[in-house]
Amino acid sequence: MKTFNNFGKAFKWTDEIIKEGAEKSLEVISKQVYEDSKEFIYIDTLDMYESGEYSDFKGGFVLIKAPQVRWLYYTDGITPSKNMKATPMWFEVTKNKNKTTYAKMIGKTINRQKGR
Repeated sequence: MKTFNNFGKAFKWTDEIIKEGAEKSLEVISKQVYEDSKEFIYIDTLDMYESGEYSDFKGGFVLIKAPQVRWLYYTDGITPSKNMKATPMWFEVTKNKNKTTYAKMIGKTINRQKGR
């Protein structure tokens, strides 16, 4: 158990743990969001989904670069042909479905940081 001589040191340590945990979990969460979004993304061809494999996960950016992405993301009323769960604004659907899991992942990362 870690002990502190004053509140200032304790708060500084806590702040460092949270910052480091957030930085380390950003890449893991970004990759997980990308994988989870496959459930809701239009994948008539896998090219569109796979264009996101080279996203800046470390920086927390998932970027699917296929030309039709923006149109599919914001257009309602499209009937999917291969992925029947496909929906516009798939990131929001993915986030809402899995936010508890993502929060637990962040918590685990922060708890690992406490042991340093």
